[in-house]
Amino acid sequence: MSSITFTNQPSLAELQQTYNVYVKALRWLVADGVKESEARKSVCWKRLLSLHEAMPHHYGSPQSMFLSLQKR
Repeated sequence: MSSITFTNQPSLAELQQTYNVYVKALRWLVADGVKESEARKSVCWKRLLSLHEAMPHHYGSPQSMFLSLQKR
């Protein structure tokens, strides 16, 4: 697997392989008290949204994940 970069849009397969990295980053944003409007600008949000749009029955939306993490 190649290293994670933020300069180009990774393929669907690359997004699937790094899914846990982006979920962890979203958890950190929530733990740091970042507002949803700011989280939406993050790389992890955009990558999770790409996965959700490509495979909505398999990957939840970043917004629902964010809200769920805030409740914990």
